[in-house]
Amino acid sequence: MSNSEQYDVNFFKPLSAHAKANKKLIMMLAIIWAVGVFGFQFLLIIFNEPTPEKSFETFQKSWPAAIEQGADNQVKTDFAKSLLMVLGKNIAVKDNHKVILKESLTWTVASMLPDSVRPAFMKAPDKGTFELAAKTLRLQYSGFDKIMTDLLPFSIVKLENDKFPEKCRKELPIIMELYLVHNQNFLTDFTFIGFPFHYWYTAQFLLIMFVLLCVFYAVSIEKANKKHDFVEET
Repeated sequence: MSNSEQYDVNFFKPLSAHAKANKKLIMMLAIIWAVGVFGFQFLLIIFNEPTPEKSFETFQKSWPAAIEQGADNQVKTDFAKSLLMVLGKNIAVKDNHKVILKESLTWTVASMLPDSVRPAFMKAPDKGTFELAAKTLRLQYSGFDKIMTDLLPFSIVKLENDKFPEKCRKELPIIMELYLVHNQNFLTDFTFIGFPFHYWYTAQFLLIMFVLLCVFYAVSIEKANKKHDFVEET
């Protein structure tokens, strides 16, 4: 190659017929990929509807009656179990939200206990405290109850007084809605080859589509090379 030879190559302003065909092909595939990725996300947003978990419905039925004086123990039990359901989402729950949930749960269980054992329960949580909490909430040591029982040692905390914390009263409904109400639609409810469709689409189909687009590009550009007598330098 002589020093006098110059190349002026610009993908966005192709000069040769081959370069124009290459740009057209790449842009077309990029658009298909973008529609496949972002178009599906827009569909999810458009059709999404807030859908509460069963535990949130239980919470709504028991709140705020569960923290009122003289509340029925069954109402308090349902309320406490709904709090445990959120605490079970451990990794997803923010630390400051855990504090609210744990204090609310501890107060609720304590309010169901006889006056003779309540102070000790609130001030010095121990193994006996956790067993007492499980018994008070009528949790069994089998099935899903076993999971909730195992959560109690990490969910019962020390309380300074026997009044329901004011910060919990204000923030608890917001926290419960945050973790127990989810956006869902027919795209998330439909299953395909054993997976929720939206999961399969994003985790598997988009990867397959990307590989197929690469194969399509390789085949198409090879045809374009032959059509325009394009030979790559080696």
